[in-house]
Amino acid sequence: MSSSGNQRDTVGELESPLGLSVPEESAAAEVLILDTGALDIPVAGETVLLELADLLPEASGEVVLFADDTLPLNIVTDLPVTDAGIAEAHVTAAGVDVTGLHFYSFESGLTVYSPTDVLIVADTGAT
Repeated sequence: MSSSGNQRDTVGELESPLGLSVPEESAAAEVLILDTGALDIPVAGETVLLELADLLPEASGEVVLFADDTLPLNIVTDLPVTDAGIAEAHVTAAGVDVTGLHFYSFESGLTVYSPTDVLIVADTGAT
C-alpha cells in the first residue's frame, strides 16, 4: 500500500481488504489510517464523502482520519455537532497523538479528528 505523507514511514502496515491500513505496532489498538487512494469510496467531484455511521471508533469513542490533504473530506450525518475546534494536547486510547488536529464531537459522543478541516453535511434523508 502506498504511504501518505501523514503515515509513519518506519513501521510496517497490515492491510485490510477495505484498503484501510493498520500500523503493526498499533494493530491490537485498532488504529485505522484512511488511505483515500486505495479505497473505493464515494467521491462527489473532488470531495470524499463518508457516512458518520460507517466510521468505527476506538474504545474511547474517537476516530482519527488521515487523508490526502488535497482532497476535501465531508462527513454526512443527521447528528448535530456539539463541539469543534483544534485539539489541545491529547492522545487517544489507541495511542494516536491528535494534538493540533481539527476535531468534531457529535451528539452520540463520537469525536472525529482530522489534520484538515472537515465539512459536516446534514443528512436530511436519515431516518
